[in-house]
Formats: sequence, structure tokens, C-alpha cells
Amino acid sequence: MTETATGNTIGIVGGGPAGIMCALCASQNIENNILIFDKNIILNTLLPTGGGRCNLAYAEFNFKELAKFYPRGEKFLYSVFSKFSTRNTVDFFNRIGINTYIQEDLRIFPETNSSKDVKNALLKQLDKKKNIKKTFAKVLSVKKLQNGFELTTDKGKHFVNKLVIATGGKGNGHNLAKSLGHHITELKPSLSAMITREKEFETLSGISLKNIFAQVFFENKKLKLPSNAAAGDFLFTHNGISGPLIYKISSYCAYINFDKNNPLKIVLNPVGQEYKEFDSLLILKLKNNAQKDILNIVSCFVPKNLAAAILQKENIKHDIKAGQLSKKDRENIAKNLTSLTFNAIATVKGEEIVTAGGVDLKEVDSKTMESKIVENLYFCGEILDIDGLTGGFNLQNCWSTGYIAGLAAGNVL
Repeated sequence: MTETATGNTIGIVGGGPAGIMCALCASQNIENNILIFDKNIILNTLLPTGGGRCNLAYAEFNFKELAKFYPRGEKFLYSVFSKFSTRNTVDFFNRIGINTYIQEDLRIFPETNSSKDVKNALLKQLDKKKNIKKTFAKVLSVKKLQNGFELTTDKGKHFVNKLVIATGGKGNGHNLAKSLGHHITELKPSLSAMITREKEFETLSGISLKNIFAQVFFENKKLKLPSNAAAGDFLFTHNGISGPLIYKISSYCAYINFDKNNPLKIVLNPVGQEYKEFDSLLILKLKNNAQKDILNIVSCFVPKNLAAAILQKENIKHDIKAGQLSKKDRENIAKNLTSLTFNAIATVKGEEIVTAGGVDLKEVDSKTMESKIVENLYFCGEILDIDGLTGGFNLQNCWSTGYIAGLAAGNVL
């Protein structure tokens, strides 16, 4: 005889931001019994977000404009964000004791700049709910029953009436979803640093460039990037390139199969001017400072270490006087400062911030997060084929889809 769950028992697989938001929302209906399954410590994935400061959201309050920051999932999120968007996120955290502020770049953080404080505030809310129970176990498999689901964990079996899968981009949730008949869009790393072919910049690790523009080419074709992904801060690493600009480029190029034989060409413009315009400026600068070392001249436009690397790349002596620089060398300097080129051959494995791909959105109802294939099965968070740029967008996806799934699964009016 098959065991059954009592009342309206909701199983939530995954104790990250989406799963916890879902549990809190579903718990508003006191008739629900909510079981959270996670093999690790609840909300631990929240701690490193925003560099440990927890970038909760982004200050775009128009839901359609907000959805434009998602390379995958934009149209699906219209309905989601119309129900729970940036203003709702800020209000929610204010209610649980987390006051926020908006940075100049529109990213929203807690006033304490502490992910730990956000985690503790959410855990405090969980502890207040008598109808939420945390179970530290790994869900190995799930079976659909006539009146619910049978979950097999590494610590035994559980029976629930409704099931929410909120395991994020790297958990076992994709296998669980697949076993229940869902299609999974191929998983790819997104928001990643990149390894480059160029070796002359290896000594610049840690050097950054602020708000520079980029163009991207693949197989000799220029790729069209949205305006919000074509500029940003840039960082040199010991084996390549990183920073918000590169994260955005990696996101929009997540499904391009570039490698050492067929690299992704990234062309930066450190000075923000067209070649001819900048070359004219450089000529004037050289003329007015004819007795200065060329290294000092180039360092007027970019950090000194980068200036030195560019001169070394072009075999130009650092101490040659500006007035002695040849036309060819001047042109090469101008080209580097207006179109500094990197050939990306791979992303840095295992260090991606988010995963592209996941449960096919065509199989999920955006109004409820319920599966269109299996009744009483719901999804929320990064397990869905939704991923955003850096800036609080991926947490916003978790808060919003978790909210909707929690209300729907919990029959909260």
C-alpha cells in the first residue's frame, strides 16, 4: 500500500534564494506543510553574491525594461516581473529588517553591505514559520504518484502532494525534471572570465579599465550585442580577461563554441575614440611633449603597466623620446589604444557565476511556475532556462519566480 502525504504537503527541493522565497510565500497559508530539502547549509549560496555584499536587485522599476537584462528568458519574465519586480523586492526586504541603498550604477545592496545579514534575516523568517521544516538530505529521485510525488533521498523516502524544484544551475534538479518528462536546454557556463591566446598581458593581472567599449567578432563576423552589454569595467587576469564587461560578453556568447582554433575576438577601445580622431590627438600630444619618454605619453591614456605592455608588444623602446617616434610606431600605438584585441579561446571552467540553459520555458506556465506537463510540479530560480547579466538580475529571478511558485503551490490568495 502506498503511503500518502497529509494535508497539503509541499516539497521544495533546494534551499537557495528561490527555494526559500517560495517556502516563505507558501507558508502564508497555514494549512500547508512545507518540507525544504537541501544536502547543504540553507542559503549558503547567497553568501558570495555581490562580492559578499549581496547585490539584491537592480534599480530598474519598469518590468519590461528590467527583462531586457536577461539574454535568455526576457519574454517569459514579462508576466513574472509584472507580479513581483524590483519595488516588491525592496519592500519585501525592508519588511524583514533589511534596509537597502542604490549605488551610482543602480545596483541595490543592503545598508550593512553584508550577505550574512541578508541570510540571517531570511533564516529568522523561516524559523518563525511553524509549518516549514528543513530536511538536510539529497533528493536522489522522484516518482509521480496519483496524488503527489514520492521523493527518494539519501536518508529515506518522503511523500508530498506538490513539488517545487529550485536546485539552481548546478544541482540534481535538471535530472529530476528530465525524469518527469521535461526537456532541458543545454547547460552552458555564463558570466565567465575568459582565457586568451595573448601572453604579452599576463603581467597585468589585477589591472582594470573603467567603462570601456567593446566589439565582438566570431568567424570574421561582427556579433550584435545589446547596448547594455557593449560597455563596462574590464579586468586583466593571469591567463586572460575578466570583469563585468567580459561577463556580459560571455553571457551573450554562451552558446558560441569558440576554441584555440576558432577564437572569439574581443576588440576593446580603452580611450573611447575612433582611430582617426585619436591619432590626431596623439600627434598633437607628441608634438607638445617632444622631449618626454613615449612611455609617459602613452600612460596619459591608460595605466602605466598597460602602456608598457603595449610598447613591448610593438617592440617600441620605453625611453624613446616622443619627438623621435616613427609614423609607423605612432600608428601602432593608436591602433592598440582604439582597438586592443584579444582572442578568447575558452571560459575559465568552474568559475562561472551563473549557468545558461535549464528547464525549457515553453513547458512552464509563467503565471504560476507550474509545469504544463506534470500537474502540481513547479519550478523557480536558476533551474529554469533564465539567466541575467551581473547586477542583481539573477537574484531578482530567484525572488520573483520563487514568490510566484510559492503563492501558486501554496494556494495563497
